[in-house]
Amino acid sequence: MNLKTYKILFILWSIVILTLTSIPKLKTPVDEPFNIDKIAHFVVYIIFAYLFIKMHLKKNLIKTLKVLWILAIIVPIFDELHQIPIPGRQFSFWDIIADFLGFLAILLFFTYRKKPKTRRNKS
Repeated sequence: MNLKTYKILFILWSIVILTLTSIPKLKTPVDEPFNIDKIAHFVVYIIFAYLFIKMHLKKNLIKTLKVLWILAIIVPIFDELHQIPIPGRQFSFWDIIADFLGFLAILLFFTYRKKPKTRRNKS
């Protein structure tokens, strides 16, 4: 996929997240540290972080990862804060942790992945 496609997918995915977290009285499990809801949060933010990196991959990877670290802290908190005034929704510390772990998975993957070996011409 090209850069423009990743930008479009990132924007669409961000809209999906904002829409889902804005639905009043969405049935979610009790606020526990581990349940299917937390897995969903984890996966949603793995995809978010992956699309963000792919959207910026042509730029400096180190700078992109630094920005993603900041987003990994800020976005989950704001995602939960914006739900407070929505009827039937609540702020969840465990959702923040699950969101952050999704970011962290992608950050670690792109930080420690092996670079493909380049062949040298023996001319």
